[in-house]
Amino acid sequence: MIRRPRRSVAASLVALVLLAACVLLAVAVVQQLIGQQPVLPFADLNAFGAGLTGADVAFLALSGVLALVGLLLLLVALRPGTPTVLPLAGRDGAGTTVTDTGITRRSLDRALSDAATGVDGIARANVSSTRRTASVSAHASFGDATALRTAVRDAVSERLAAIGPSRSPRVRVKVTGTKES
Repeated sequence: MIRRPRRSVAASLVALVLLAACVLLAVAVVQQLIGQQPVLPFADLNAFGAGLTGADVAFLALSGVLALVGLLLLLVALRPGTPTVLPLAGRDGAGTTVTDTGITRRSLDRALSDAATGVDGIARANVSSTRRTASVSAHASFGDATALRTAVRDAVSERLAAIGPSRSPRVRVKVTGTKES
């Protein structure tokens, strides 16, 4: 149920490099067809490629760089990303825990932010959640920082219990804007 993001950054980089190579090749071919000096000197590249052997330092260095880039792209593609949809714990009629619904991390952050701003004395709140923690940064307009911190932690914990994620993150609260904080 945990939906993960696509590898858009790595895919975009590869696509841009391939697009640039294709455009450069197309421009060189058109220049060759109309009789101008091409951007890519095909004769020089052909002579350079024909002269390379497997034991040449230039060939080995280029092969090593390309292998490292390929390995890096492979590792980026295989590494799991941060989940975009977090599973919610549900129960069927028999009381068995099942997971068939989820909440996006952004929606969870927004719901927890709304719970924090519902506390009297809190003007605004930002929430950033990870798999293990939900960090709340609240700005108070009035009140005691310690009491507000406790009230915000309780409100956010209640909202988390109501939402019911399968793994409930630990709540960290920071209150700013009061003279006591």
